[in-house]
Amino acid sequence: MIAGIICSVLVGSMLWLDRVFMFQLFLSRPIVIASVLGLILGNIGIGLLVGASLELLWLNAPPVGAYLPNDDSFTAATAAPVAVYAAAFLNDAAAAGLALVLCLPISLLGRTLDMRLRTANETLLPTDKKNMYSAVPRAMAKALLRSYGYALIGLSCSVGFGVTMVHILKDILPTPVITACAIMPFASIVIGIAGLLVQEIPRPRQTGLFVLGMALVVIVTWML
Repeated sequence: MIAGIICSVLVGSMLWLDRVFMFQLFLSRPIVIASVLGLILGNIGIGLLVGASLELLWLNAPPVGAYLPNDDSFTAATAAPVAVYAAAFLNDAAAAGLALVLCLPISLLGRTLDMRLRTANETLLPTDKKNMYSAVPRAMAKALLRSYGYALIGLSCSVGFGVTMVHILKDILPTPVITACAIMPFASIVIGIAGLLVQEIPRPRQTGLFVLGMALVVIVTWML
């Protein structure tokens, strides 16, 4: 399992670069990146479940104009190995839901990392236009190496955090919470479609409503 998680971090960091820094072949879409990592870890089904959930949650958050949404690709690269690890102790739906709950805040880290790299890589090009053509290939190589290094460090820390939290919680989660987590992947369908119908850029208060909705699910399942 440990070797598979390490491999998934290495591949996930590479696929994340497709979002901005190279390829641009939609390899960083959550449905793709989570499925690939699920395949590497031997559970493509849970990878598809995590990827589809994140695709639906981000239906109404495309990067249009100056708006840079929270990073669904980085979240998928983190949540997929965490979900596969959790599946060793929970059913697939609950494992995927728990991974989503733990890893959704990591989308903020992915966005911050993206913005940091865009700014840092701008300084690699020389100001002297005479050396521009010879310097561009070197600058591109440095930018890719830097981006991959940052992604590798960020994803390693994120996956390590998620796996550690699952290891701590696996024996103490009450049944109603596990049931609520199992609902989470399917609830993402409703959340994503509702956001698409509203056709507004997600606002901070919607995060609070999402947390409130998750708390209500836990309470209802507890009562039942």
